Amino acid sequence: MAYVDFSNAQVVSTFTSPHSMNAWAYLSAATPWRKIQPISTDGSSNMFVLLNAAKAGGRPVSGSYDDSTGMLYTLYMN
Repeated sequence: MAYVDFSNAQVVSTFTSPHSMNAWAYLSAATPWRKIQPISTDGSSNMFVLLNAAKAGGRPVSGSYDDSTGMLYTLYMN
């Protein structure tokens, strides 16, 4: 497992469903769609809220994703 860092990516779109910990994001720097790593319900929810706040405010995000699964692992708003 290797984590790939990215920085200053714009949130292009987000997606979620009523299923537990099923949240996705499309970022300009980390294509294609990336699922939020489902480690915990609170963590998935918090990252999804952060992604939507960044999208609404036009702010970039930085973080990392797991290269083997493509899932978002860490995230913060710039």
